[in-house]
Amino acid sequence: MAKQTVNIGSAPNDGTGSTLREGGDLINDNFNEIYSAIGDGTTITAGTFLTASNSVAVTNKTFNSTNTFPTISFIDDTSTTQSISLGGSFRFIGGSGITTTISGNTITFDTDGSIVTETSSDVLENKTISGLNNTLSNIGNASLTNSSITLIDDTSTTDAVSLGESLRLTGGTGITSVVGSNQVTFNIDSSVATLTGSQELTNKTINASSNTISNIVNANLSGSAAISNANLANPNVILGVDTVNLGDTITTITDLNLDGSSSLSGTGTVSTTGAGNRLRFNFAGFGSLPTAATYEGMFAYDTTGLVPYVADSGGWTRIQTENDSIGIHSDVNITGIADGYILQWSSAQGRFNVVANTATTPILKFSDDTSTVARVNADDIQILGFVGGTNISTVVSDANNTVTINNTMSFTTSKLTGDGSTLAFTINSGRTVDDILVFVDGICFVPTDDYTVSGTTLSFIVAPVSSAEITVRYLG
Repeated sequence: MAKQTVNIGSAPNDGTGSTLREGGDLINDNFNEIYSAIGDGTTITAGTFLTASNSVAVTNKTFNSTNTFPTISFIDDTSTTQSISLGGSFRFIGGSGITTTISGNTITFDTDGSIVTETSSDVLENKTISGLNNTLSNIGNASLTNSSITLIDDTSTTDAVSLGESLRLTGGTGITSVVGSNQVTFNIDSSVATLTGSQELTNKTINASSNTISNIVNANLSGSAAISNANLANPNVILGVDTVNLGDTITTITDLNLDGSSSLSGTGTVSTTGAGNRLRFNFAGFGSLPTAATYEGMFAYDTTGLVPYVADSGGWTRIQTENDSIGIHSDVNITGIADGYILQWSSAQGRFNVVANTATTPILKFSDDTSTVARVNADDIQILGFVGGTNISTVVSDANNTVTINNTMSFTTSKLTGDGSTLAFTINSGRTVDDILVFVDGICFVPTDDYTVSGTTLSFIVAPVSSAEITVRYLG
C-alpha cells in the first residue's frame, strides 16, 4: 500500500478536506502497515533493522537455505557447472598435454611438446583438416582427391579439365565471349531479344500463366495491333452482382455485400448525402473494439457491456447515457450520498464532492398524538411551545437545553384483601372504570374485561384468590 495522506483542505473548516473519521482511518492504515512490516502488527520489533543501504554487524543469527550466499560457478566444455562458496577450495588439473601452475593470484596453463601450436613445425598423421575453417596453401595436384573439374553442356556432353589447364569459352549464335579482369563476359548481339532491348517480336506466342506482361502502351491496345478482351483470360470484373467489362464505365454497384463475406477497406473516404444510410458499429465486448488511434472519431457500441464509445487518439472515450449515474464522471464523487445532500466543487481535488446542503433552511418537525405535524425553521426567530395539559406541567431550562414534563395528578389508594370467593368490594364514591387502576398482587387488571364499577361497588368477574392484595388507585 502506498502512503496515504490526510487531505487538510484549502483553508480551515472549508469542507474540502478529509473528515475526522476519514483522516483517522488513513492514519490508522499507515500505522498498521508500518507495524505489520517491522513488527507483529501491534508492537514494533526491538533492535536495529537491516536495510539495503545501512551497515550493521549481524551477530547470533541463523541463515537458512532460503538465503543467497556469494558463490563462484565454474563451467567446463561439456557445460557441467560446479558452484563453490567463497572460502572453499577448487583444484585446477591439467589434461593431456597441459600442465597448471599457480603463483600469487595467477593460474598458468602450459602446453607440452605433444600439442601442435601456430609456431611449431610438426608432422600430422591421421588428422582431418576442414577447408571451411582453415587456409590450405602449396598443395600439389597429386595430393588432391579431385584434381580436375568436369564441364557438361546442354547435350550432356562432358569434358574433364585438370587443375592448371586452360579452358576455352566460345559463344554461340548471337553470343560472343570476352575474357578479362578475372572474368568471362557473354555479350548478346542485336539478333537476340533481351529484357531491356527494343526488338519487335513476330510469330511468337507468350503464355501469360508463366510470364508477366507489363508496360503495354496504349498504341498496342487499339487499332489492328490491339489486344482484344477475347484474348484475355479474365476480360471483366464482378462488383456486387454487376459484371463490368474492362474498358466500361459503371456508376452504380448493386448489392455490394459489406455485412457478409465481402468487406470494404482502405485509406479513402466515404461521402454520401443520401437519406436512410445504415451502418452497424456493434462489437461484442470492449476488448473487441479496434485501435482507437487508427479510427479517431469513430462511434462504437459494446453489446456486452451495453456501453457506447467514441474513438480518440488517446483511446476509447465512454459516452454517458440517460441510464448512467452521474457518479460515472471522473470529476464527480458521490461517496456518502444521502437525502438532502448536494454536490460541491473542490478546486483542490478537481472534482465535485457530496456535502450536506447548508444553504437550505433546517426544519424541525414535531408530531402529536393525533399525528398533527408542526414545523419550525431553525434559523428563524420562532418559538416552539411545550404546553402541558390536564394534570401535566412543563418546565424549560435554557441552561441545559431540556424540557421537563411533570405529572401534577394526585393519587389516592385503597388496600383490600381477597378471600377466594368475594366478588364485590366497596370503593370511594363517584368513580368509573375510566378513572381508577386496579392491581391484584401487582398485576394491573383490564377495565370491563376483569372488573366493573357501579356507584361505590367494584365487582370482579373472577373472585381474587385468598390473601390476594388488591390495590385500587384513584386517578385525580
